[in-house]
Amino acid sequence: GAWVTDVEGRRYLDCLAGYSALNFGHAHPRLVARAQEQLGRLTLTSRAFYDDQLGPFARDLARLTGKEMVLPMNSGAEAVETAIKLARKWGYLVKGVAENQATIVAMEGNFH
Repeated sequence: GAWVTDVEGRRYLDCLAGYSALNFGHAHPRLVARAQEQLGRLTLTSRAFYDDQLGPFARDLARLTGKEMVLPMNSGAEAVETAIKLARKWGYLVKGVAENQATIVAMEGNFH
């Protein structure tokens, strides 16, 4: 659920979403059960190793989002780096930016 209660009994609607890392609420029974099931099987793996779930996950996510492909990332830093590369490629292919002329602007001291 999205409601949390503090130690004094006050209820709050949690709109923070765990900085986007936990945006599925608090202890939803179906999600807890699925997480426990997965933890009993495998906690974490790398894309460097075969995983029978990555292919179906990527296929289903691509269909859901209307994209040809997806590339799941292990960290926010990887995601940001890939987003920058994709933005540059989009500029070249879609917007017609001349080759080697794209400029990427990033903020100093930002989270990533």
